[in-house]
Amino acid sequence: MSFGSIVLVLSMVVFAGIVWWAFSPRFKKTHEKDGMIPFLDSKNHPPESFDKDKGDDSKTSDKSKS
Repeated sequence: MSFGSIVLVLSMVVFAGIVWWAFSPRFKKTHEKDGMIPFLDSKNHPPESFDKDKGDDSKTSDKSKS
């Protein structure tokens, strides 16, 4: 087997794993929750990973609007 053949087979296996992960019924709730992120109101529901130590851009943007 040549190096190109090995890379091709490994790429196919990785692709099949990603497809399985994306369409697995076990992860359906997680994918549905993640799919709703763009529709969340950022003022009432900040992201769970929001870190206040890094700065709060929403406060500065509110001041510039008023």
